[in-house]
Amino acid sequence: MWKQLLERLKGSLKGERGVRLVVILGVAGLALILLSGFLPEKEKQAEESAAAELSSFDTSAELQGYCHTLEERLVTILEQIDGVGRCQVMLTATGTAETVYAQDEEEDQADSRTQSQRKCVIVSDSDGERPLVQQIVSPEISGVIVVCSGASSSVVQERVTNAVQAVLDISASRICVVPTQK
Repeated sequence: MWKQLLERLKGSLKGERGVRLVVILGVAGLALILLSGFLPEKEKQAEESAAAELSSFDTSAELQGYCHTLEERLVTILEQIDGVGRCQVMLTATGTAETVYAQDEEEDQADSRTQSQRKCVIVSDSDGERPLVQQIVSPEISGVIVVCSGASSSVVQERVTNAVQAVLDISASRICVVPTQK
């Protein structure tokens, strides 16, 4: 079967018709090679967008985890205040955690010009080299709602508002304290 197919192919490649077929196949092959040069860029863009989505997912998950931890800690503290009773807390935050790296600044003075240059401080340890972290800035809390059984009392509302203000360093206008449903 294969022998017959190969002999038919050899027969059709002989002559002017065969030369045309080889040239057309050659041109098509070159065109495919040239077009394949564009495909990796599309794949690379797709990979970059997928990485960006994954990164934003990680950032969003980190933000939710940060808020959840703060909410739990606030519930624990607020339930200790006289008259509050059982409570629930919900926080909203804007932005993400930001890492600030230590920098070294060098100044060069030549004639009447001053030129400064900042470089990131690199530290070496057993894991290799990495930048020195100066501080990690937490996301900004933009609002808090506290639902508690004792919030029908204005005294308890004030106590809760003051406590949340002190802990989160936000204004009273961003804090809402309401009683639970009966």
